[in-house]
Amino acid sequence: MPSLTRAGYVPPKDQQPEKKPLPPQKKKKRRKKRMNGVAAASLAVLLIAVLIGAATVYVYTCTQPYAGAFLPGTALLGEPLGGLSYAQGEEVLNRLTGEAIAEWSFTIRGKAQSWTLTAQDVALHADAEKTLGALWQAGREGGMVSRFLAMLRLREEPMIATPVLAYSMDAADALLEEIRAQVECDPVNATVAFAPGNSEPFRYTDEEDGWALDTAPLREAVEASILSLEPGEAQTGETLRAPSVTRAQLEAACCLRSRVVMTVPADEASMTNTQKAAALLSGVRIDAGGTLSFNAIAGARTAESGYVEAEEPAYGAGAVGLGGGLCQLSTALYRAALLGGLTVEERHAAVFPVSYCEIGQEAAVSDQGLDLVLRNPTDNPVFVSARVYPDGEAAVCEVQLFGEPLSVRYALETQAQATAIPTEPVYVRDHEGRYATYTDERVPVGEGEPGYTALVERVTLDKQGNELERETVSTDSYDPIAPTVYVGVTER
Repeated sequence: MPSLTRAGYVPPKDQQPEKKPLPPQKKKKRRKKRMNGVAAASLAVLLIAVLIGAATVYVYTCTQPYAGAFLPGTALLGEPLGGLSYAQGEEVLNRLTGEAIAEWSFTIRGKAQSWTLTAQDVALHADAEKTLGALWQAGREGGMVSRFLAMLRLREEPMIATPVLAYSMDAADALLEEIRAQVECDPVNATVAFAPGNSEPFRYTDEEDGWALDTAPLREAVEASILSLEPGEAQTGETLRAPSVTRAQLEAACCLRSRVVMTVPADEASMTNTQKAAALLSGVRIDAGGTLSFNAIAGARTAESGYVEAEEPAYGAGAVGLGGGLCQLSTALYRAALLGGLTVEERHAAVFPVSYCEIGQEAAVSDQGLDLVLRNPTDNPVFVSARVYPDGEAAVCEVQLFGEPLSVRYALETQAQATAIPTEPVYVRDHEGRYATYTDERVPVGEGEPGYTALVERVTLDKQGNELERETVSTDSYDPIAPTVYVGVTER
């Protein structure tokens, strides 16, 4: 509704809702709280800054003295290094090890002399970098805070180092090789030489011990002594290397194993040949497992070799050739080999039975391919003695074998069976007229001979003569010989 005033009419104003004013006290309270929060934050920042500064100062104060020194808690062989410079740490290392290094030595004693290694020989010294390096680097990775943290850790767990030694084994290795060269030697076997025909046919040399040296244990002992810095010594400790053959063994193994004596033709030519071959054969040594070839020893049957023409009974009556008579010597050797326990690897029978030994026990030889080869199956050498000498109107061929003693005896037995003599004679034209001149003449010369089959066995006997074994040595056949009739070649 319009209202009246003293001045007159006043038009009505738009009516607006009245705003309720905020209570003044509430506004003042909010302003006060806002101011208190800022102050607290500022105070906290200030306090933190003060603490950081104080901590920084404290950390700096704690770590600065060790910027160029070992940290507390580091030690070498129990001696603290904290606060010492690197150079001072080296002085401590040299003081703790120098005297021991200077006094170090290692002596190797042999049977007749000794050898000594010194610290200078092996260039022995304490390695400062490897000994002090880890201690010096403690707390140096990072800044001041890292160093401070390292100091805290070292307070709980100290770092204690031991000296790291540096050395060279070159001089030690060279000395050990020198010692080995002086100490080591091969064993020397005893030897025996055979000179048949002398009062003492066997001549011996003594055996000598050998020595072997393993330098590996000595090297280990030297290195262990270096690492402990304790002087040491050791014996060379060579190992005996005994010879495989002693004089006592040879003396015990030079016994008579077999002996064969045969009567042989004593004509001058045969004696010349057999004596020459016997001289070559006598003194021959057949080593353990070795072989003997009769032809290799006798050589080629030539005039240049000293052989002459002589009868060859092994090839029939009237047969003549250079070296005739050697079959008598080879037969004696063959029989001695069988009786002496040797192995016969090659042997040939004669064309016809011979008069100087039992049938089947001969050994024919020829430089045209027939050989007698023997092998020594024992563990010791076998020696041969041979000789041919005149005995009245005949000659004697003797062969002996010497070696290790036999544990048994051997005997030879021959079983021979004759075959019939041919009834039809063999006619020979006598161009030289030795027996018959005319064509109607028939002159018998030489009677017929039967043929044979011969089985030879070697019988093994014990010392009491009891038979232990029997083996077949050979089985040979000999053709019969027909009667010979010479016929002349001239007409009457």
